[in-house]
Amino acid sequence: MLKNPLFLLLASLVTLFVGWYMGSSTIEIVASVVGIINVWLLAREKVLNFPVGIVAVSLFLYIFWGQGLYALVVLSACQLIFNIFGWYYWLTNKGDGDVRPTVRLDTKGWIIYSSVILAGWLAWGYYQVQYTESTLPYLDALTAILGLVAQFMLSKKIFENWHLWIAYNIVSIVIYSISGLYVMIILAVVNLFLCIDGLIEWKRGYMQRTAKNNT
Repeated sequence: MLKNPLFLLLASLVTLFVGWYMGSSTIEIVASVVGIINVWLLAREKVLNFPVGIVAVSLFLYIFWGQGLYALVVLSACQLIFNIFGWYYWLTNKGDGDVRPTVRLDTKGWIIYSSVILAGWLAWGYYQVQYTESTLPYLDALTAILGLVAQFMLSKKIFENWHLWIAYNIVSIVIYSISGLYVMIILAVVNLFLCIDGLIEWKRGYMQRTAKNNT
């Protein structure tokens, strides 16, 4: 069902209606709809997700700045760079496929990325407590570091990016609830389901390519 473009249309219409009904800002509504489209394309492994993602993170950057979520502002700025890099990277060394093949992390990779996330979260959160007026310093920092590492892994077409995006959306729901960004809660919930779908789809594609290469 999530693969069907009708789901994308329905999710976008629901977001528009909820945003209008709750009096959310126009930019928040538009950013949420574009964000849903971005993740839907990503789950389908469509390279078009990158230009759409550039638009989405630009809008989020503006929103987060206004809410005093400064770690997420930094995240959005970095995501702009990673979207540009990922756009290029996905289209190089793609062989006979539409995009570069998916790769998996080994044990060493998991240890490295997990260490980076933990250290980055604690350091970023501490910095915000000491030197900024961030409204949610540690939650803000956790979401930002998860999103930053997930976006980098996505740009490198590493399968495990989906695990981080799932965690990112769960924490985002908490932040949006506290910050009163209600229409973006809809975005996070929809994206959570799309990320689970993306995890399943990318794993299926990876297994199919592995089986093909082993025959």
